[in-house]
Amino acid sequence: MPKAALSHVGLLVADPPAVAGWYARTVGLVVHETLPDGTVRLGWGRGAHALELAPGDGFGHLALELPGPAELEAFGRRLEAHGVAVSRERRPGDHPEVLVFTDHDGHRVEVHGPVDRSGEHAADPGRRPVRIHHCTLASRSVPEQAAFYEHVVGMRVSDRMGDAFVWLRCNEEHHTVAVVEADDDGLDHFCFEIDSWASLKTWCDELAARDVPLTWGPGRHGPGNNLFVMFDDPAGNHIELSCEMERYRDDVAEYVPREWAPAAKTINLWGPAPAWRARVAA
Repeated sequence: MPKAALSHVGLLVADPPAVAGWYARTVGLVVHETLPDGTVRLGWGRGAHALELAPGDGFGHLALELPGPAELEAFGRRLEAHGVAVSRERRPGDHPEVLVFTDHDGHRVEVHGPVDRSGEHAADPGRRPVRIHHCTLASRSVPEQAAFYEHVVGMRVSDRMGDAFVWLRCNEEHHTVAVVEADDDGLDHFCFEIDSWASLKTWCDELAARDVPLTWGPGRHGPGNNLFVMFDDPAGNHIELSCEMERYRDDVAEYVPREWAPAAKTINLWGPAPAWRARVAA
């Protein structure tokens, strides 16, 4: 797979404008556009949107950005060679044309060419993150879902925790997509990148000032070695703020996926895990 990045995440929520207002107040996202069906797209005030909130309940889709048209065409051929049904769609509003397919668990995945990222890379500690960074999918069939992203999509496995957790990369960073064991398929969490440990401390204070309780952390993951905190949006989606993620240099080194013990210390080197995560780290 060519170098790719998470472009945006689509969530289904009962009241998109209300949830959009929460994201604006809490993490500094700006409404880019509201579609006739009530869908709200949010980003950094310029450039591509990072979050799409559509009417409904649950996980909508994830979107990946590829470097250019040639890589997009080659990726479509790769999917078709694996027997994956692929369609081209022109989404309404300010949205690039996308290749659309479904992964092993039936989640919609959109893939498109380069978008304007000029609104990123301007972190304001406690007010807005740098960018959307990665997402973790909940799955009842982790080995099969992870194998789809590895062998069909073309990502590389960075780390495994048995059959309960797999982290996959498609650029220099430790993971862009991960898959974790759960009772139902869907979105486990998605992550915004922040720039430093100092910013993470500021974020904790600012979230407290906005009456947004932390649900996990501060902590440090074993796989990825990144610092993190987590909290929930009004629809119950888990949100992570993270920094200092491990990087891989696949152009000059060969890496073998590491195997981690199914233990609480694996997923948080500093301490315990919340109930919704502890089931994979007993």
